[in-house]
Amino acid sequence: MDQLRDESLDLLVDLARPTSHDAVLDYATGAGMAGFTVAPDVATVEAVDEQPDLLEEGERLATELGLVNVAFALVDLYALPYKDGAFSLIVCHDALHLLPEPVAALVEMQRVLSAGGRIVILDAVVDEVTDRAFNEVARLREPAHRRHQRADELEAVVGRAGLAVRRRGALRRTVDLDYWLQAAAVPPAKAELIRGRFKALPVDVQAGMDVAFADRLVSFSYDVVGLRLERA
Repeated sequence: MDQLRDESLDLLVDLARPTSHDAVLDYATGAGMAGFTVAPDVATVEAVDEQPDLLEEGERLATELGLVNVAFALVDLYALPYKDGAFSLIVCHDALHLLPEPVAALVEMQRVLSAGGRIVILDAVVDEVTDRAFNEVARLREPAHRRHQRADELEAVVGRAGLAVRRRGALRRTVDLDYWLQAAAVPPAKAELIRGRFKALPVDVQAGMDVAFADRLVSFSYDVVGLRLERA
């Protein structure tokens, strides 16, 4: 399991504080990493997404890892097929930036959240210096990308959904550019284009993203914010 993890998943666990009684919804799960992380400590995990190919990969990984309490479902993320209050813990990891209507997504999460339950969201954030450049390369990497927001914008979205922030966490994540591109299955020609964009970034943006070059190797950093949410 360790080879599948990144440090932001440790932050997710710290904010979520999963228990053996939790029924968990892993919202916009992708291939299931957040759900897999909490699965050993909770009763059940329902991992949902709108991308069938990612769900198939998640099912394969769950079987490989022997996680029998994780189920995958293809859903409409804005009209979940669950009754009100069905889940005591909802996690949304590295996905809010992909959603065209994040407020509506949070409202729907809140609908299926039980009384006293919590929602934990984690996503990359930008600042005034890195906003435009990081979002441009993120969109080149992943066409479904909408926008990485500033931390204050993310909290404003949460407020518009009628949720309150109860705990905050943050970390600085450093990644190898090739790994970041391979994780999104970026084709070689586009990968070269993105590599060129990094080399052409203004000096202040390179400094803001801790961009480092060594021969053909490129690394960079970005901030991740985690929020534990409850009903306002």
